[in-house]
Amino acid sequence: MERIYVLGTGAGIVYDCYNTCFLLENDKQYMLVDTGAGSQVLNRIKDSNVDILEIHDIFISHKHIDHLLGIFVVLRVICGKMAAGKYEGNLNIYCAKEVREIIEGFVEKTSHGVHIQKFQTNVVFHNLKDGQEKEIIGYKVKILDLHSIECAQFGFQVRLHNEKILSFLGDVPCSEKIYDKIRDTDWVLHEVFCRETEKEMFKPHEKNHSTIKDVCEKMQMLQVRNLVLWHTMDNNITERKQLYTEEAKKYYTGNIYVPNDLEIIELS
Repeated sequence: MERIYVLGTGAGIVYDCYNTCFLLENDKQYMLVDTGAGSQVLNRIKDSNVDILEIHDIFISHKHIDHLLGIFVVLRVICGKMAAGKYEGNLNIYCAKEVREIIEGFVEKTSHGVHIQKFQTNVVFHNLKDGQEKEIIGYKVKILDLHSIECAQFGFQVRLHNEKILSFLGDVPCSEKIYDKIRDTDWVLHEVFCRETEKEMFKPHEKNHSTIKDVCEKMQMLQVRNLVLWHTMDNNITERKQLYTEEAKKYYTGNIYVPNDLEIIELS
């Protein structure tokens, strides 16, 4: 079974949904991708009927609070379970060097001694570099430098069991520098801050984000077949799926997914 458990779909500051993060499942193996901005990530994992003790791999795309802060409550739970003998093996964290330094500094200054001990001995960091291939949850995961103008930010590509390619592009517009890696691919997970008609209100380009039109025209040009749109504002949350899908269809002819929190996207 290959699927995405959508834990959150919101941008940096949202009230009616959680920040964008998800679980990628490969036959009961799970990689947590980003963690949102707080303890609600624990509820989202639980509500997805996934046991946090089954998560041994976490991928953090970059250091911004809405992607990173939730890792500290996840670490508190897992390190506590390690100390109690209820968590088997190590926890792997894949991130940029600057993210590792933030996590290490915060944990060492705020955690109980027994948790720090387990953190130091059983949490393994993997520094990310463009083009690396890493074995994660049974996949060969290819690391993508997303060429963010704000900070080090990484995404990834995986080849699914059906040979289709899935690409996660963090929360920045798809850079021209990675067009050739995305072109004619099967799945792209892409941020979209708001609708085109809302750009004067939310000013996505000033925040290095995109409108629906921006993303869909680009993905149409690159002949992407399945497009997941998330990391949005929550001003129209109850109608978001319909509004975003209708607008996306004006610029893009592939399959469009505008998930709500706690939806599951089947990949196989």
